[in-house]
Amino acid sequence: DMWSRKYVLLGFLHYLEICRDEDLKLRILTALEKHLDYVVDHIGPDKKPLEQTSHKWLCINSASILEPTLLMYNKTGKESYLAFARYIIDFLQTSKANIITLALEDQLDPYQYPVTKAYEMMSCFEGLLEYYRITGEETWKTAVVNFAERVHNSDITIIGCAGCRSEQFDNSARTQTNEEYQGIMQETCVTVTWMKLCDQLLRLTGEAKYADWIEQSVYNALF
Repeated sequence: DMWSRKYVLLGFLHYLEICRDEDLKLRILTALEKHLDYVVDHIGPDKKPLEQTSHKWLCINSASILEPTLLMYNKTGKESYLAFARYIIDFLQTSKANIITLALEDQLDPYQYPVTKAYEMMSCFEGLLEYYRITGEETWKTAVVNFAERVHNSDITIIGCAGCRSEQFDNSARTQTNEEYQGIMQETCVTVTWMKLCDQLLRLTGEAKYADWIEQSVYNALF
């Protein structure tokens, strides 16, 4: 379950930022390396393909491990982590999901993509921003900026969330007024990940609109 492994990595990586016990930090980092090494040893070229790690959402849930993989590369310098990240990015460009290529082409809104699972997709683009920070290749930044703009215009509701049909992109800017659907709408996972993506872009670009989008979400959807 790579999606859950991703959150184990992210949770401890964020804890490392505030941990004051140097011995504990070392123990945690050692555990995280073993955790990610296990994934890298079993998934990838000539191993189990990424597309066989899940039967959900064209495996973008698995691919969302990209962000902590690159954060671990920054912590350790392990080339195997960077190579694994490149493998994931290639998957996101060439698989049935194809979300990076579609973001670069900038012709479709995310609710029109082959897969529409909202917060896993946003997590993948967060990972792509980490790859941009490492490589400096503008292509990856462009893909994320295009994607975020499309999400905001087509799917962010008046309260600052998305997913008016369960937790999937569905053109929520329009469908938020549709009273026919009575299921789960605008889940908190989508709110938080949208804020997290906007925070990444705010820190990267300094553009105030991302702060505005965060504010809309935190004072409405999050509360």
